[in-house]
Amino acid sequence: MPMHPPDPFAALRPPEAEQMLTAWQHLRVPGAPAAFALHSAETRGPPAQRFRRRTLLAWDCVPPKSSPGSLATDRLALIDKATPHALHDLMLSEVSPTPKSTPVDVLPVTGRALWRSALEFVRFVSLPQVQADFHLSGGRLALAINCDPYTQDRESVQAAKQFHLHLLYWSAAELQAIAVPQPVSATVDTRIRRQLLDPLSFLSGPLIATALADLDLSAIGGRLLDADWTLGTQGQRPPGCLIELPGWPVLGEAGFESLVRALHQRLAALAAALTQALLGHSEPPAPWCRHALRPASERRAAVRNLGLPEALESSLMTLGNALRDLSPISADRLRGASPAARQHCMSLNQPCYGLNLYAPQVNTPEQPVVASPRVYLLLSAKLFSGIGCAGLLPIGTVPSVRILRGAGEFSAVRWQERAAWQRAFANRLRTVLAEQSAGTLPPVRRLRDFTRGWC
Repeated sequence: MPMHPPDPFAALRPPEAEQMLTAWQHLRVPGAPAAFALHSAETRGPPAQRFRRRTLLAWDCVPPKSSPGSLATDRLALIDKATPHALHDLMLSEVSPTPKSTPVDVLPVTGRALWRSALEFVRFVSLPQVQADFHLSGGRLALAINCDPYTQDRESVQAAKQFHLHLLYWSAAELQAIAVPQPVSATVDTRIRRQLLDPLSFLSGPLIATALADLDLSAIGGRLLDADWTLGTQGQRPPGCLIELPGWPVLGEAGFESLVRALHQRLAALAAALTQALLGHSEPPAPWCRHALRPASERRAAVRNLGLPEALESSLMTLGNALRDLSPISADRLRGASPAARQHCMSLNQPCYGLNLYAPQVNTPEQPVVASPRVYLLLSAKLFSGIGCAGLLPIGTVPSVRILRGAGEFSAVRWQERAAWQRAFANRLRTVLAEQSAGTLPPVRRLRDFTRGWC
């Protein structure tokens, strides 16, 4: 049996975490047919170039003329993904030439349009006829946003620095793959563990909850749940900070956009305070550099000044003691190393977090997911893991599921079935958006062929 080096971050996980159920090698999703794969120019170009063959619908988000900054505009697009997380998925993205990577970088009107579009997605997959036409009954959905604006060197959980939302739906047939999950203890490789169970997986939940303790959630009927490691390790909750929402319709309220904006501001402030305490800096470092750790005595004093509960103080000191400085020589070597080596050795710049939205129930014609009385907003921070929260997330009763993308190719027939589902949603969304804005939108494009794409 191969020997694996000890995990310096093991003390940040409760012992019960070894029994938490996972499906890290189970759910494999093929990629696009070869003719529709990304070209090299598309991977390097601006949004208009990168998404030219994949945009179903795009529209400008313009604030009311009386609003401050009313001359500014954003542009949202509904996009087909080249490397999907499920047969039935899409992406909503801000696509202006200048990257706007976080919830506070886009206009409030843009955020509201994005979340109202997400609500329409939930309504769409809940329709009995849609479930019948596209074999969706018994499936599950999730919404996911990754926010990592400052990691510009190593692989990032937000590779495209546009603010974007993943719209994800797995059919009952796809979910058969995770019917027999495994405990964390079944994965022994330290490098794999660091990517699938980030050192902040269990620590970030109570830290974020502390930062949100005085945030008023009453306007949207939300409730901050107590951080409880035991519920996570028992499979009742995923690791992270959970906010309970009173159903999906809250996404259509202006207050929800304000909440997501406030959450980002709180998380950015928390990240700045923690990096200042551990590193003596709150600003991100230059590419291919990382700030050095403060001396242990200075870290200890700075952590105590944060006013956190004693258990969190102790965990932060454990984290600081486990981290190592990245020397210029090591950083230079990592430039030419494998992505796996970079992700294991180079930390992500902060703030770096994921936001998931999901409901516990399956979607059926009799009990559509849109009618779920409880929806959960999950916040989870990342320090090393290069897997975003669209590819590593809770699904059903499994707290941590890895989506293994690019596992072969979808057939042309399956991809056309996917396109029919996508276009049906896009047409519904266009109608709703036009009614809400009392304006006109361009027609929804068609997938003409794999060379030309959507046009």
